[in-house]
Amino acid sequence: TSAGVRAVAVGAGEMQTRSYPGTFDGNVRQAGYEFIEEMNLAANARRVGEEAQALLSAEQCPSGTMTLILGANQLALQIHESCGHPTELDRVYGTEASFAGTSFLTTEKLGNYRYGSDLVTIYADSRIPGGLGTFGYDDEGTPACRTDLVKDGMFVGYLMSRETAHDLGRASNGAMRASGWDRMPIIRMTNICLAPGDETIESLIAGTDDGVFMDGIKSWSIDDRRLNFQFGSEIGYRIRNGRRAEMIKNPTYTGITPEFWGQCDGIAGPDEWVLWGVPNCGKGEPLQIMRVGHGTSPARFRNVKVGVGRW
Repeated sequence: TSAGVRAVAVGAGEMQTRSYPGTFDGNVRQAGYEFIEEMNLAANARRVGEEAQALLSAEQCPSGTMTLILGANQLALQIHESCGHPTELDRVYGTEASFAGTSFLTTEKLGNYRYGSDLVTIYADSRIPGGLGTFGYDDEGTPACRTDLVKDGMFVGYLMSRETAHDLGRASNGAMRASGWDRMPIIRMTNICLAPGDETIESLIAGTDDGVFMDGIKSWSIDDRRLNFQFGSEIGYRIRNGRRAEMIKNPTYTGITPEFWGQCDGIAGPDEWVLWGVPNCGKGEPLQIMRVGHGTSPARFRNVKVGVGRW
């Protein structure tokens, strides 16, 4: 079940877009019509349209190094590209490389590599109610389970099949899925989630003297080992002296995966944690489209390069 609101504003030779509750399909869940009712789409439609219109006359995102706060929708993309894909063990072994590359998280790093700050715990859980990556058993018959990928900032786990897990002397954690009867199962993400912290979006902003807030997925680019990335968001706001200030358009940021996650110094709590559905994750040749999920709260990152592109 999916639903959302999307507004497009055009003027002065440019186009701006705003989405609610998230980009693309809004949000997607294994659920019934009650999920659509919970989104309050009509109540948010006018605001979404007004934001799209306001973006046309907003200032460009500033360029520089500053504090970055990411909303939950944008952070879901960050998790997908910089943690989900590089922890797929077939990428590490090079048996999956032609579609989206390999991985910098090679096996000698397992258990002793600093992936992020102490606040960062990222896990895969195929049992979360309603998640697009939720199921009872994978296509090798392994039961659904939870697996830590990053624990207190340390890289501790992969997404594995029975075969690849055996090579590491471990048990499969149920990540083998095929998109249909005519495809071979391959290692796929389940629900890859960032564990919530104890902040709120208000406290993250209040603790920021000079920075930007970004949310809404607009563009993404990452190298074939999942290290160097540049992402763009639909909307941004300057943060000055602990307060949200003016709107900015075409916000972008760039970083190197372990450095970026190492700069995380605040994560909002469970009340702001959102489970997002991604219905179009592509992998493999022949191509297989798989449905996966990402759960996250807003989070803050220090000393991030922003305003790195214009379009």
